[in-house]
Amino acid sequence: MAKTLTVIDPFFVMEVGDTFEWNDDDNMYVANHAEEFHKSDDSDSEIRSTYQSNFAISVDYAKELITDGYLEETSNEPKKAFTNVFDEINRLIDKYEDEKNNLQEDMANMPECLKVERATVLNNVLSVLDHLKELKK
Repeated sequence: MAKTLTVIDPFFVMEVGDTFEWNDDDNMYVANHAEEFHKSDDSDSEIRSTYQSNFAISVDYAKELITDGYLEETSNEPKKAFTNVFDEINRLIDKYEDEKNNLQEDMANMPECLKVERATVLNNVLSVLDHLKELKK
């Protein structure tokens, strides 16, 4: 499982966006939360309070909470850069057109039925990509 779990549906004292981090020492997922409240008024009196909580759950319970839709595993991998879907469609069109243009050469030693099948698949994929590309207009 991932080292970080994120709350996607509130439960107990946990709110959406709170996270649990894997703790190797305890072999549990732990969420630490701290709040400090400070208030002063005109009479020079001061009120301070501090709240700290530690919430730990086992791996088995974490799996149940994921299954029940309360938590999700958070990837620690860096996020990929934004990809424009229409740029990706153009890239795929170029790729499949190249495959289609080199079909006879690439499948020279294959039976004709396989060449026809591959050409049909490529034509169908290109038709779908062309349709999707038209949605941009």
